[in-house]
Amino acid sequence: MLGRLLERVRALRPGLDASLGYLDHSRPSAAEALAALPSGPSVVLPLLLFAATHSKGDIPAVIGRERSARPDARIVYGRPLGPDALLVSALDDRLREAGAGPEHAVVLAAAGASDPQANADIAATARLLWEWRSAGSGRRSENPPVEPAYASASRPTVAEATQRLRRLGYESVALAQAFLAPGHFARASADAVREVAPDAVVADILGAHDDLARLLLSRYDEALGAPVRMNCDGCMFRTPWPGREYRVGEPPRAPAPWHGGR
Repeated sequence: MLGRLLERVRALRPGLDASLGYLDHSRPSAAEALAALPSGPSVVLPLLLFAATHSKGDIPAVIGRERSARPDARIVYGRPLGPDALLVSALDDRLREAGAGPEHAVVLAAAGASDPQANADIAATARLLWEWRSAGSGRRSENPPVEPAYASASRPTVAEATQRLRRLGYESVALAQAFLAPGHFARASADAVREVAPDAVVADILGAHDDLARLLLSRYDEALGAPVRMNCDGCMFRTPWPGREYRVGEPPRAPAPWHGGR
């Protein structure tokens, strides 16, 4: 599945030399992939949705060892994929492909981590997905929620998030899967949702979605010198959110003067 995603990246950027390296269980290893890089500028991107242990410790350690072994190696390290509007767009697309409509409350399942910031980024992505799905609605406060859920290491679990939606009275439930490839977490998340809500709509994993390929290229360009937006990636003055596309490029308005009082 990750190989197919890289094929989409190459199709969008012909001539780009893109290859995979793995931290565990598969070949080539990340160290082998780095050793095969030319001495010119190379970009290492963590093929991870959220920044946690692998992106903050394991991959930098591999890069550090390669830099020590090859002082001539020019390796630039980029950012993980999320949170980002392109990630949210891909999640919404997978939901619609599965048949989820505006009436569906959504459980957003992600791997979870011991890193609080990674778990907060998953919760932020759930909120952004709600904003995306609520676009254009005149009754946004009444739109069904998107609940973050964690397949491991944190709470609420996928089952707990689904139970919460049921207790709140939502009969139509859908599962959005923030996973790049099939595996244990995706299977367990789908099983957990269906155990609580047997009629739930289960969206596919993200896989080789074109928006993810575009997001990888955005991170690649950023690492090579494009502007780093940091926590303003999803700013409505930069990102064409559905229903608010007209705000892109518009200068933010100055706040009205505050005169005190109650």
